[in-house]
Amino acid sequence: MDGAFTLAAVVSYWDVDREKKLTLRGVFKFMQEAAILHADQFDAGARSMDHRRASWVLNRVAASIIRYPAFEEKVRVVTWSSGIRAFKGFRDFRIYCGEELVVAASSLWLHVDLATKSLTRVPKDLADRFPVCAFGVHKPEIDKHGLAPPAPGGNGTRVSLRFSDIDGNGHVNNTAYLDYLQTALAKRGFPPRPREVEIQFIREVPPSVEDVNITLERRDSSAAFRMDGSPELFAHGSVAF
Repeated sequence: MDGAFTLAAVVSYWDVDREKKLTLRGVFKFMQEAAILHADQFDAGARSMDHRRASWVLNRVAASIIRYPAFEEKVRVVTWSSGIRAFKGFRDFRIYCGEELVVAASSLWLHVDLATKSLTRVPKDLADRFPVCAFGVHKPEIDKHGLAPPAPGGNGTRVSLRFSDIDGNGHVNNTAYLDYLQTALAKRGFPPRPREVEIQFIREVPPSVEDVNITLERRDSSAAFRMDGSPELFAHGSVAF
């Protein structure tokens, strides 16, 4: 597929759970790595942060996980840009094991000035040379989906932050949120491997925060969730089983 980027990888032992299945965080780590490597090819990824003084920050993801790959399975992560509008970048992902589609996802990224932490328009030179492809979008209009979180103050699960959760942007990496979510699902008796995940990142979690609280609210065959730090809302979304 012209304009798409493919990452070939193998499911490692440190990315699987007690049943040797890829963790929820592991799924999102593969997508994040592919996105960064693709953006780096156009001077728009992690390597460019220092001289551009701007970075892409993940705002929303909607993923369908058909199957969680197992330890030592070979995976192929295909990603492409589905459009850039002002300060928004849209990106899709497909993960395959052989020819089997195991994950499909759409995402929305925001272009942020690192000094002011404010949204900034994607420079024209960058937008012009970054390839936009029309291979299909898993979740069209992802920026217009409203996610209603549970009310604050519920009986949640507290998860401690670790040194390794903080990334090069100086806050908790987006993949760590999925680790917190899977931990809360397991502790609260929900299936720990959801088939649908939609998450919106509201506010960064700084290194000074010691733990986050995850509140889950069952809704038929799905559940809504919120992650907060009393009272700051860090992220919210939904999962389906």
